[in-house]
Amino acid sequence: MNAMMENPWPLYLRMLMKEAVKWRSSLDVTKLVLPSCVELAVSKLLDSVEQHLGVVFVSHTLAFITTAINGLCEVYGCQLSILPFLDTA
Repeated sequence: MNAMMENPWPLYLRMLMKEAVKWRSSLDVTKLVLPSCVELAVSKLLDSVEQHLGVVFVSHTLAFITTAINGLCEVYGCQLSILPFLDTA
């Protein structure tokens, strides 16, 4: 509760709620560690996405979105499908 009182931003609270929905009654709350700020919550989210989809795919997707001049639209959305083939390493 202290973390929510120190960071009352909607994004932070929403991310904590998304995490809390996954909890089960058998969870040992004494070992539970919540991110202390929005930045750490986003970092934890991206880490879990990387574990699920792979580091290369996530890093290329985020780089592609970041460098898109006008953002992504429906016409260019198909470009995301070529990302796995861009890694030459």
